[in-house]
Amino acid sequence: MDIRKFVQQRKRLGFSQAELCAGICTQSTLSKFENKGRIPSVKILEQLCQRLEISLGELSEQAAAPQAHRRTLLDQAEHFLLGEQFPLAIKTLNQVKERQLTSDKARMQYYYLKGMIDTLTSNQTATTMFNFTQILDKLDEQHQTAFSQLAYLGCGILYARKSRLGNAEFFFTKVINYLHRTIANSASLADLTNTQYARLVMMCYYVAEYQALRKRLRDSNQTLAQVNRLCAARYLTVFMPRVKLLAANNAMRADESSATVAGLLSAALVFAHFNGNSVVELQAAALKKQLTDL
Repeated sequence: MDIRKFVQQRKRLGFSQAELCAGICTQSTLSKFENKGRIPSVKILEQLCQRLEISLGELSEQAAAPQAHRRTLLDQAEHFLLGEQFPLAIKTLNQVKERQLTSDKARMQYYYLKGMIDTLTSNQTATTMFNFTQILDKLDEQHQTAFSQLAYLGCGILYARKSRLGNAEFFFTKVINYLHRTIANSASLADLTNTQYARLVMMCYYVAEYQALRKRLRDSNQTLAQVNRLCAARYLTVFMPRVKLLAANNAMRADESSATVAGLLSAALVFAHFNGNSVVELQAAALKKQLTDL
């Protein structure tokens, strides 16, 4: 039994012993387990693990290494997804099998990544929506985790790209309401890990993209300005190529000056080159040439 892993997870999530065992067991029972290795009943241990978002199986010293490797692969796939490095995201995620994941959190991350990659690469199949509904209808039925919001986002993007804008509006409204609540709470923002923060920025970006699609350019530009502020606060540049490119497109649609559009495209190219985002680099270069030819 890997008790050290249990304690590390408790501390990582910010639980005191009293907070973790509340309603499950006495603090004395938990203390004896953590400090003296006295293992409580399976029922108690399962409830404690569930609160810590890990499975009982992960505390098995033999199981710990493979599970840690799978979580690392999920995190790597998400890193590639956020950077629009889709082939690498697909290759990395293909190394993970859902049936091998032992915690609901890992399964939700897997289904969110699977669905989002399919959606953003236009590889939309009958299983694309299934991935999101696995989160919404099964793993997070109360819709209390960020993965539900990411599933809403994926559903909204999927419907928007199929030109089913009424359906898209339903899901994007949920995401927008969530963003307003979350961003208004500065204390909550400060507690987010870098990955959680990047997910929040991603939500804002695709909201801005949807608002631009619906020709709500003022709303889109306001959302892009929010993305700028969020990125600046954490020195996060991975979304800036897309932000500047979308802002340039918005400026063109609003018939702003060529100098304004060119400036935004130049910024998009710089950020794209810095982040190794070849997709935006090509799109921005093509748009800049189009602007020059006018």
